[in-house]
Amino acid sequence: MKLIAPLLAALAVLSAPPALAAGSTAGLQNTDCVAPGSSASLYKTQSAPKYAKLFGIEYHDTYKVLSDHSSKSTYVLYQCGSDKPSVKDAAAFIPIPVSSVAAWSTTAPAFLEALGVQDKIRNLGTSPSITSACLQELLQEVIKPFDEGNATSVDQQEMNNTVVFNMPGGQDANTTNTVYSAEYLEGSALGRAEWLKYFAAFFNAEERANALFDSISANYECFAGKANSEYNALRPVVAWTSYAEPSAFNNNTAYWQISTASYKYDLVRDAGARMLNTTGGASATTFKTAAAFLDALKDADIVIDESFVSYSYADLLKNYGVSDPGKSDLVWVSQSRVFRPDRIQSTAGGLDWFEAPLVFADALLQDVIGVAHPAFSKKHSAIWFRNLAKDDPVSVISAANCTDMYAQRQDIADTCSSVDFQPANPSDSDYSGVEPGKTQDPIYDISKSKVINDESGAASLCAGLALVLVAAAAAAATVAL
Repeated sequence: MKLIAPLLAALAVLSAPPALAAGSTAGLQNTDCVAPGSSASLYKTQSAPKYAKLFGIEYHDTYKVLSDHSSKSTYVLYQCGSDKPSVKDAAAFIPIPVSSVAAWSTTAPAFLEALGVQDKIRNLGTSPSITSACLQELLQEVIKPFDEGNATSVDQQEMNNTVVFNMPGGQDANTTNTVYSAEYLEGSALGRAEWLKYFAAFFNAEERANALFDSISANYECFAGKANSEYNALRPVVAWTSYAEPSAFNNNTAYWQISTASYKYDLVRDAGARMLNTTGGASATTFKTAAAFLDALKDADIVIDESFVSYSYADLLKNYGVSDPGKSDLVWVSQSRVFRPDRIQSTAGGLDWFEAPLVFADALLQDVIGVAHPAFSKKHSAIWFRNLAKDDPVSVISAANCTDMYAQRQDIADTCSSVDFQPANPSDSDYSGVEPGKTQDPIYDISKSKVINDESGAASLCAGLALVLVAAAAAAATVAL
C-alpha cells in the first residue's frame, strides 16, 4: 500500500461517526418486515469490501448473497416477510434483520459491539475470555454461556438463535443456522477490520459499517503516512515471537516460532519499522532449539512475544535460552525492548488482543507505532502492548467498568490529524542499536503481502482460547501475565 502522507493526513480529518445511544435505529435500513410478494429494491445503502479478500456481498431487490471465501460458503439473507429466494448451493437461508445471534469466538462479539447490535447476542461460547466490560455485564444479566458440558443443551441453544457465528471448522459448526466468519484469516489489518461490513449485512446496518470503517481506514492510512514520512531512515527491526512449552498439544516437545503473518508485516511496515528477515513458510518459521531461535533473532531490535503462557520477563529469558542477559549482545535484551500484547485482560485472563484490535485497525497501528517509536507522540498511552522487560502493569477489565451495556463500542484511537509526530533522534536511547538507513525488507514481496492468509494466527487463536479457558476453569481468578 503506497501512502502519500499529505493526502492521507487530509483524509483523516474526517471525523469518527457519532456514538449511538442504546437502542438507536440510526444507520439501520429496513428494520421492519415486508409484505409477501414484495419486489421493491430495499437496500439503498450497500457495502463492498475494498481491503478484505475473504468475503463478498451481492445485493438483489429483497435479498443479499453473502460469501465466506475461506470456507467456500454462501449465505442468502432475505428480508423478513419476503419470499424465500431460490439460490443454488447456499449453506443457509436467513431472514433479516436477525433478532438473535450466538457466537463461539471472541472476535465476532467485538464486531457486533462496534456496530451497536450487542443487544441481539443471546449465547457465547468463550465467555471467560471476553474482555469487553459491557459484554461481561451482559453475560451477567442477559447473555447465557453455551452449556458446553451438555451437547443436547448446546444444540437447543444454537437453534434458538437466528444465526450462530463460528470459525471455519469450529465447534458445533453443522447446524442449519451456522455462519462462518474468517476475519482473523485476513492478510491485512484493514482487511480484518472491514469484516464490519460482513456482520452488518445481517442487521441491515450497512450505513453504520461503512461510516465506521471509512473513519478507521482513513485514520489508519494517515498514521501510516506520517510514520513512514517521519521515520523512513530510522526503522527498528521487529520480530513477533512465541514459545510453546511441552504439553499434550505438541507431543510434549517445546518449540519456538517467529511469525511472518502478512497482517503483522503490514502493521510493522506501516508503523515505520522493519519486519525481521527470516526464511521459511508464509506464516511462521518454527525452531526446534532455543539456540537456533536466538540465532534467528540476532538482528532484531524489538521482540513482541505472543506466547500463551503466564510468565515474567525472567521466565521469558529462560524459555528463550538467554542465560546472562546482562552480557547479552542481543539489542532487544540489552535495551529491554520485549513487549507482549496482554495489557488489557479480563478477570479470567482473557486478552482483548483477540477482540478489539481486529476491529479498530487504526488504534492497533497507533499502538505498534508506539512500540517502534516510543516518543512518537506526547499524547499516546499504550493500549494493548506492555513492556514485559520493564514490568509494565496489566489492566484488568470487569463488568464494573461498563457504563452502558447497550452503547456502541467506540474506537479508542487518537485522531491522526491532531497527533504531532515527534522527529526521530538517532542518539535517543529508544534507538540504541538500531541500524539507520535501511528502509525495506528484501525477503518480502510487498505487492503480495496482503493476500497471504494468517494460518499461524488462526492456529494461535484457537490454541490461545483453549489455554485461557483451561486456566479460567482451574483458577477462576485474575491471571497476571
